[in-house]
Amino acid sequence: MLSTSLSLTSPALRHWTYAPGASAVMALEEALRQIEQWYLLPSPEPVRSFIRRNPSLAALLIEAIDPLYEFFGPAPHVSVRVVPDPEVENYDQLLAYVRVALPAEEARRRLHQLDEVWFLDQLDRAAGKFNFNLEFM
Repeated sequence: MLSTSLSLTSPALRHWTYAPGASAVMALEEALRQIEQWYLLPSPEPVRSFIRRNPSLAALLIEAIDPLYEFFGPAPHVSVRVVPDPEVENYDQLLAYVRVALPAEEARRRLHQLDEVWFLDQLDRAAGKFNFNLEFM
């Protein structure tokens, strides 16, 4: 579950980017700790390992907080999982499942808004390794 008690104004985390080096490793581990506070990770180690292999995804997850709040409310339940891509053999993706109790049409409309307003501009950074999906309660 996303925590509303954390400050989302820290430039070090809100606009975190990966740069190789020892301090980048420490920054990535701090970003992982923050991700674990904001998101549900049903299987944390595969998610951590995937992000360590694809460190730019840490920034995307952190930057997604504001748009998720905007379109899904102040405390959206978002779980992050590593899942195999059904279209490509031996290829995994990181998926953020937004859990909703909304009617399907309204939930899809909000996900579409998230895509249009924020995520489509991030596709190059996601590099086919990250996406959002809905999970209905």
